[in-house]
Amino acid sequence: MYNTVMKFKKEHEPDFCSPQYDKYRPKHAKRSNQKLNESNNLDPFKQNHPNNKPKKKGSTFLIWFYRFVTLAAVCVFCYAAWNLYGIWKQDHQIKQENEELQQYIQTNTEDQTPEKEEYFTMDWEGIKAQNQNVVAWIAIPGTDISYPIVQGEDNSYYLNHTLQGEYNDMGSIFLDTAANPQFLDDNSIIYGHSVSDIGGMFTNLEKFNDQAFFDSHPYFWLMTPTQNYRVATYVYYSGDDEGMVYTTDFGDYQTQVLEQIKSESKYVRDMDTQEKRFISLSTCDLTYGFQSNQRYVLMGALEEWNELIPLSEVK
Repeated sequence: MYNTVMKFKKEHEPDFCSPQYDKYRPKHAKRSNQKLNESNNLDPFKQNHPNNKPKKKGSTFLIWFYRFVTLAAVCVFCYAAWNLYGIWKQDHQIKQENEELQQYIQTNTEDQTPEKEEYFTMDWEGIKAQNQNVVAWIAIPGTDISYPIVQGEDNSYYLNHTLQGEYNDMGSIFLDTAANPQFLDDNSIIYGHSVSDIGGMFTNLEKFNDQAFFDSHPYFWLMTPTQNYRVATYVYYSGDDEGMVYTTDFGDYQTQVLEQIKSESKYVRDMDTQEKRFISLSTCDLTYGFQSNQRYVLMGALEEWNELIPLSEVK
């Protein structure tokens, strides 16, 4: 009986929260059940928080755009840093190998001379113990070029391998694989990379692109196990890799070939070229990019040198 009465009371008891009773409430208290419930569920401190304000679609796009740009910048920085580290590591490897070879470069002092001049000599047995492919050593005053010259079974291996056989994009200075290793050809071609930013190898051949430098450096040095040479700079060529300067066998036309080489070259030094053999140092002209066929070539005439070589003349 009690339960029946309570059920009847609940079903018929007026709901004073119903909108029909709004007229009996103060104006400031009138609200719907829905608004009341929403108000009860809201934190008064969070209600006015800036983060609770509806975000515009444009601002969301900008946030993601800035995130993407930042991520891209970080990726570019990491990639550049990794490349710079790789360049430094390869340059350090070449310098370290070259420093180890310095023990085979002997400086003798002749007490008979008043100045006690130091002289440049090579321990060829020690150098060849490091690599049997070493055929010579080249030194060009004023350029920091002082390296061993190797000759491989092809013209590819030493493009990206050091004297010790380690992989390195800077490679080595090498004599054309088809050339006579005693430099008995009419013109022996020697190759070396140009390396942007850090230099090394044949990069500083570019110095001869200046007329004053070409004129003030009339020779460089080529040392071999059997004969040393002072090399008189003959021409400086700047052009593609099909120039006449790459001719290795003059045949019966030495005069005509040399005249053509002179006409194609940027700078020329007058000299007697009769019965002369030449070497040509070839490297890339980086002005046109890494993949171009443009080259710098320094060509010189071999002059046998049977005296001691002053160390000051090599640096």
